[in-house]
Amino acid sequence: MILSSFTTTYTQIFCSSALTGFGVSFAYTTCSVIMGFYFRRYYVLANGIVFAGVSTGMFALPILFEYLNSQYTWRQCYRIIAAMCLNISVAGALIAPHPSIDTDQNNPKKGEITQGPDGDNHTINSIEYTAANTNEDKETISLEEQNNELPEVDIHHQKIHEESTDPDVEVQTPENTKTNYIRRLLSYAAHFLNAFCRVFELRLFLKLDFIILFTTMYVLSVGYMGTIIHFVARFEWVGFTPAKSSFLLSLMGIGGIVSRLTHGFLVDRHYITAINLYFLNLILAAAFVFSLTFVSSYLWSQILSFFIGMWMGLFPPLAPVIIKDLVGIKRFNSAFGLTIVSYGLADFTGGFFVGWIYDLTEDYNKSFYLTSACLLCGGLLMLVLIIMNKKKVNRSLKLVNGVSIPLKNEDSE
Repeated sequence: MILSSFTTTYTQIFCSSALTGFGVSFAYTTCSVIMGFYFRRYYVLANGIVFAGVSTGMFALPILFEYLNSQYTWRQCYRIIAAMCLNISVAGALIAPHPSIDTDQNNPKKGEITQGPDGDNHTINSIEYTAANTNEDKETISLEEQNNELPEVDIHHQKIHEESTDPDVEVQTPENTKTNYIRRLLSYAAHFLNAFCRVFELRLFLKLDFIILFTTMYVLSVGYMGTIIHFVARFEWVGFTPAKSSFLLSLMGIGGIVSRLTHGFLVDRHYITAINLYFLNLILAAAFVFSLTFVSSYLWSQILSFFIGMWMGLFPPLAPVIIKDLVGIKRFNSAFGLTIVSYGLADFTGGFFVGWIYDLTEDYNKSFYLTSACLLCGGLLMLVLIIMNKKKVNRSLKLVNGVSIPLKNEDSE
């Protein structure tokens, strides 16, 4: 943001804003993920309290921006906000890693390279324990050594035996050398692609429920970000003053604070599941954003802004809860990171689509038709995910002595 205060062209503003979003994404993702390790019983409530800070900023920052812009220039306003953002680094330094994160670092896992007594590297492919008693119990550990260093191939100095008297010896021709070189390149590419997919858990996209969740997050985020970005501009288009329009965004932030501080009691006490509450908020948000296009009075605009903030305010805190329930704690980091990618795409395209429709029609109501339609489509996709989740739970039930007992999912703890 400090760099943004020195910009003079649109390209410079775009690049500096991209760097700002890059840094904010690290802070946002880390805070969301670390909550999943620290809290289990009151995870939803704790997550809601953390995200209530976002709504507090939504309430306070528009008023602060208006004040700073009236007292100083926009460049000085950027520098003051950048100084405030430096407090994120201090807060991040106070977060200590949870002990459960480092539990398995001392235990060798499959595919992990360790150093043997002979000084060579060994890859552990499987570890099997057959007993754990103190007597003559047997412990079977199968280790398979792999030499990951492939022999170097010197193509330019390889000898080609064109004349060989032994018919069993394969003649090395330039065509065979080129074929072997291509095979090695394909082998290296396959190993790299496999390692890339394993590190970033791209195999999650092989699961249909995660694909639906990823698509849902993108579609609803287009409606969410499109509404927030053009919220003030829409009311200025109606005829309200900039101060009144900014106050409506602040009311939206107040509604988000209320919902984020209270929804944890409902979910943690099992009055409603997180995914069902998410679906309900999507439908209500779509309805209230759509009804906003029929309102022109300032009083009704205040009421609708507050309730839109309530329903849309639950999208960010409920998303990590649903992801954790869907993929389990082991894959939660990677799954949430991949979902943030859909948020980033929506942040980039949501405001653009809404503004593009306004430029074509010069009517913000039609632009908000798009945002409400995106929220509604996100609700319908979430309904499909709810149905799939119920069928999955029903299939995992095992009848034991006439009692249905759910089987333990290996991905969830």
